[in-house]
Amino acid sequence: MKYTVIVLICGLLLGCSRNQNNINTITNLNLLADSYLKAFLSTHPEDAYSYGIDIERHDGHPMNDVNEILEWQNYEDSLYSEFQKIDQSKITLAKDKITYWTLKEKLESQIEFRICKQYLWQISHMTGWQNTWLNMARKQPVITESNKSQVLIRWNYFPTFIDNEIANLKSGIEQGYTMPKEIVAVVIDQIQTILDYPIDKSPLIAPAKRATSKTFKDDWTILIQERVLPAIHVYQNYLKEEYYDQAREEVSIVNIPNGSECYQAYIRYWTSTEMTADEIHELGLKVVGQNKAEVIELGQNIYQTSDFTEVIKKSKSDSTQYFKNSGDMLIYNEQFLKTAKLECANWFSSLPSSDVEIYPYEAHEKGSARYEMATSNTPAYFRINLNHPNSEIFGQSEIRNAHEAYPGHHLQIGISTDLEGLHPITKISYIGSYSEGWARYAEHLSEEMNLYKSPSALIQRRAWPSRGMVMDPGVHFHNWTKQDVIDYAVESGRTAKTGELMYQRIIIIPAQLTSYDVGGEEIKRLRLKAESQFGDDFNIKEFHEKILENGAIPISDLTKSIEDWINLKTEKNLRPGL
Repeated sequence: MKYTVIVLICGLLLGCSRNQNNINTITNLNLLADSYLKAFLSTHPEDAYSYGIDIERHDGHPMNDVNEILEWQNYEDSLYSEFQKIDQSKITLAKDKITYWTLKEKLESQIEFRICKQYLWQISHMTGWQNTWLNMARKQPVITESNKSQVLIRWNYFPTFIDNEIANLKSGIEQGYTMPKEIVAVVIDQIQTILDYPIDKSPLIAPAKRATSKTFKDDWTILIQERVLPAIHVYQNYLKEEYYDQAREEVSIVNIPNGSECYQAYIRYWTSTEMTADEIHELGLKVVGQNKAEVIELGQNIYQTSDFTEVIKKSKSDSTQYFKNSGDMLIYNEQFLKTAKLECANWFSSLPSSDVEIYPYEAHEKGSARYEMATSNTPAYFRINLNHPNSEIFGQSEIRNAHEAYPGHHLQIGISTDLEGLHPITKISYIGSYSEGWARYAEHLSEEMNLYKSPSALIQRRAWPSRGMVMDPGVHFHNWTKQDVIDYAVESGRTAKTGELMYQRIIIIPAQLTSYDVGGEEIKRLRLKAESQFGDDFNIKEFHEKILENGAIPISDLTKSIEDWINLKTEKNLRPGL
């Protein structure tokens, strides 16, 4: 097997590093990072497209064979054993510290996450194989003859991949791991949408549309019709005829084996902290309370009412604040994006070299706004759902735009991508609490930047944040029902449908909703500390530069880095001669 060779090579490489006493700490660290990056991209090629990384070959496939998964875990263990020998105190340069933080978080969070055995119950309309494979179809290159040959090899494997998925789900049932029925039903319907496309309009045909060779187009169409679509039918039939009846009724993750420990592993993965479910829940309740008080104050000034529910209602009752159609919604978002980018020059020392484009969801796709990184073949995208323009107020679009593009995800990720001298392992690092935390902070910052033109944005920016920290552990640890989540979302001004989608998201990706405000609140806390310490010497561009200069790093490391900077700068201000 290809992966076995990688393990052997890495084993030899690590053995060499151990036996050469003259190799210093940094060399060892970089060797370990090199090894991990090479192995990761080889065994997780689908992530290369998500992270915008160019890879040499495009015939690999997502890993779902149990033996390959176990081999990968053994590799992680051997690498982590070597990593623990690294003396962190000998690491002085920022770029090397970032390598250390990145590899440490990557290995420890993934090893901790194994307890969930996610591959045994991975059914999801947001993160399932159908999303992964369609994303590969949209992004994989088909320019050269070698590209085309490799893509055909990859997709010829697809029926085997589906067989593995079904085998894993069957094993999951035997061991007590299943996805709740509600999610299974959604995925069945989603797959039907894909199957209902005429072949010439199917998202599966994307590579053929980009290619110029008629021979490839014909070969691809035959492959999709004769191998891929039949395999998808097999999977859907399995879900409908066998799996659904055996799926669990309970939605809380504590109902799978080792569920409590699994939820804690999700928290570590998404927040890069050791916070517990109860700590996150309590922090969420505290911040939501503070936010509600600010909404009430705004309501008194704008609508002359101090009733929270009434403030939310009035902020959404003005018919002039709703989009008339999808075209109006798209134009409004494009103008906000343009204005925000220009204003960012007054708040940041540098801006990303890459640009971002708005790319609406297609019919088979489900979801709310999201950001997609640029690749060598595509620009960065701000994905937007234009399907229900009459139900969205201007303010909500403004907040989403700020979150996903400028000064949110695109600015942060774009600057991170532009950083020079970092080990390339940072390109496959996703720290949810940093990235989503920055985006949440960007919503707050956008008000200071005077980007919001709608009063509803000022209210909604406060009405919604931190509710994820309440709802997510609420569902998994505090017996919240679907209606509890919907009511809590509706109270903030979201629709009942949005509340339902949040509920499904909490089931599919436990703890992910907590990452936004765990990170966002920490960045705000650090800014308040810097402002308090520096007084009139506080410079917002300098603060933003310090937050962004290392790219996405674990929150604990960000905190230490910023507090060290605050202390050093304060000391220099007190002792100018230093």
